[in-house]
Amino acid sequence: PGRLHEWESFQGHLKEAKRLRIDGVSTDVWWGLIEPKPNQFNWGYYDHLSGKIISNGLKWVPIMGFHACGGNVGDTVNVPVPTWVWSHVAGKMGSNNPDAGKYVSEQGNTNHEYVQAWSTDHALPLYKNVMTAFQNQYAGKANHIPEINISLGPAGEARYPSYNSHDRDTGWPNRGALQCYSEAAINSFRQWALEKYGDESGVKRVWGAEYGTDIAPPRDVDSFYRNNHHQQTQYGRDFFDWYSNSLIDHGKKVLGTSLEVFGSGAPFERSEIGFKLPGVHWRMGYRQNGQIVVGDRLAELNAGLIRTSSNDWHSDDLGRGYRPIIRSFAELTQKPGGDRLVLHFTCLELADGVDGAKANSLPYSLARWVGQEARLAGLPLKGENALGWNLPNAAAWQSMSGHLDLPGQKGQYRGLTLLRLSDVLGTETARWHIDALMKNINRFRKQPTESVDSKKTAG
Repeated sequence: PGRLHEWESFQGHLKEAKRLRIDGVSTDVWWGLIEPKPNQFNWGYYDHLSGKIISNGLKWVPIMGFHACGGNVGDTVNVPVPTWVWSHVAGKMGSNNPDAGKYVSEQGNTNHEYVQAWSTDHALPLYKNVMTAFQNQYAGKANHIPEINISLGPAGEARYPSYNSHDRDTGWPNRGALQCYSEAAINSFRQWALEKYGDESGVKRVWGAEYGTDIAPPRDVDSFYRNNHHQQTQYGRDFFDWYSNSLIDHGKKVLGTSLEVFGSGAPFERSEIGFKLPGVHWRMGYRQNGQIVVGDRLAELNAGLIRTSSNDWHSDDLGRGYRPIIRSFAELTQKPGGDRLVLHFTCLELADGVDGAKANSLPYSLARWVGQEARLAGLPLKGENALGWNLPNAAAWQSMSGHLDLPGQKGQYRGLTLLRLSDVLGTETARWHIDALMKNINRFRKQPTESVDSKKTAG
């Protein structure tokens, strides 16, 4: 009863969204709410939520929220990963350490937002069980669910929690922190190196005594970066190949499982399967005389998005660092049902140079680079704004609209999710721009499609 006023407000937002011709509403389906105990699912909240959305003539775009809510920008709700998950994963790993399945940073801190990539094999049956239970519960609403998004990491994004609140001084515009210091991660790196170079002597021969004597992630990360060993040594290049590939392998396993669950003959066989890469746009560089001067790009490195072995940061033609990760995910399009995969990318509303020299931000260029690489890889692409408080800004709408694949412009994104519903409808400026944007989109539509989703975090 104490929350009735919030449902009434939500109902008003839905009616306004429909009036503005918004197509649908995307919501996280938090694991911590639906499965508080193993195999004991509680769908009551989402039955009610989805019913409200659909009854107002809108589509529902659920996100399989395997991550925790809380601790990121804009979060006002805290929903942890179910507590039993950690003991379950640790048990499957054969460990008595209840944190065995969590990321551990270079600062020695554990992160509780998502099961670490080096424990994915043990968590994968749990993810599959949740997706299967979701499908069983909402098969009757399949016609109203054009897309299901799959959470691949913190905030639902395919990244490491490199700039999250568990570590000190790692958020914007700092470099972030490496997240590969759990026992499982260290063992994985050692095994990877031994397989590549044959034995310990082979590793030492290539890496030298400084890094080859003790096969492990960097012990002194500040020195590792300060001395440019991440780029100029074979150890550094190998390390970031392993670090990024570990994230990619995790993502492909989870997405591959989703294609199986929601595959041929299943109720959701016609729904698109979405996943998200984050727009880590700071420390990238700046523009000078029309040219990009590349920054250190450490924020993207620590998040696992790019690597140092490709020698591609300076080249538009080589993808500016994003070709390996995008093409690796695009390989899934060759699997049965893989043609339904859709990549989502953030920060479409931001301009290059935002926040000045201290940030070295290139979000506009980054969105273009990702768009180009997705197109070359044959991976459909949709976008998202990074920060809801930018929506009263007309320039933000011009930027987002310009990124869209509409006649008469060179945009590369075929859909847009606006974060969050209350922000989208909260100001006259935002309402005017969404109305204008939807009128423009509908001018070119041959038939109704899911081009704009308006997102509201649960709560």
